[in-house]
Amino acid sequence: MGFFARLFGAVPKEEWGGIRLADADPWCVSPTRDVERFVRALPSLMPSGSVVYFEDTAEPHVRQYLQSVSVPSQVRVAVGTIWPRPDGYHVPLTAETMEELAAFLEQNPAGFFCAHCHVYCDGVVLLQWYDAFTNVPMCISRTIGADAVARFGEALGSSVSVGSA
Repeated sequence: MGFFARLFGAVPKEEWGGIRLADADPWCVSPTRDVERFVRALPSLMPSGSVVYFEDTAEPHVRQYLQSVSVPSQVRVAVGTIWPRPDGYHVPLTAETMEELAAFLEQNPAGFFCAHCHVYCDGVVLLQWYDAFTNVPMCISRTIGADAVARFGEALGSSVSVGSA
């Protein structure tokens, strides 16, 4: 680890890598700011065994909750924030865990939930969303069928297109 990375609490360059969306032309879903709606819609889009990775939370109550439901990482997801070192949580993506997270957020609102959100299954990124819950669209692997992505977009009140990652 470099001197400056240690001094300033940055992620060393050798740790920047990890899995990321491999599709050249993924589905692009227009963003939502509604975290609860998003997490409730995810289980219907993703295959069984998926994990959702939340990176760089800003609020202590969110951090504490995500720590309580996270599992050890199966893979390293490419970081979206290199300074300061972000926190990251790997949460099993099931209807139950997402409903519980949505209910928690309804009872304990978060002004800023996370900076980045990714979903992976079997070491492959299926959803990649840097700058989540802002004006940046999320990218979804084309391995996810068009009908499922359209239903997901509809559940979010979002538009779906094909574009460059």
